Amino acid sequence: MLRGYSFSPRASYVGLALLGLAGLAVLYAVDPRNSGSYPICPFLGLTGCYCPGCGTLRALHILMHGDIASALGYNPLAILSLPFIVYSFSAGALRAFHLPAPRPVFLQPLWIWALLAGVVAFWALRNLPFGLLTVLAP
Repeated sequence: MLRGYSFSPRASYVGLALLGLAGLAVLYAVDPRNSGSYPICPFLGLTGCYCPGCGTLRALHILMHGDIASALGYNPLAILSLPFIVYSFSAGALRAFHLPAPRPVFLQPLWIWALLAGVVAFWALRNLPFGLLTVLAP
């Protein structure tokens, strides 16, 4: 909460949806594969290694233009997580507007740690320069 302001959950979801749609509109129109379109990933710039999010802008741009296979090539983790992100946002928004929504899904801590381990493994494997692992690099 900002000092002197309070936001209702409804306003928060509407604001996030509008910002997300505006961002997607820009991403649809401006190709991140063109040099200088967007800033470089700070982690990549500092270390020379790919982070788990590297390639996400390119993957989303290509996905919005209908090429699922190429989008998976840039960042499979981001593309495969999209249904879960959309589901979570939609269910939360429905609940904020007091509309029928699916029940919240609560993961046991073991699954959260497994998800974290999977992200860290993806992060490490996409930076290894040999064999089939080079496919994971954006």
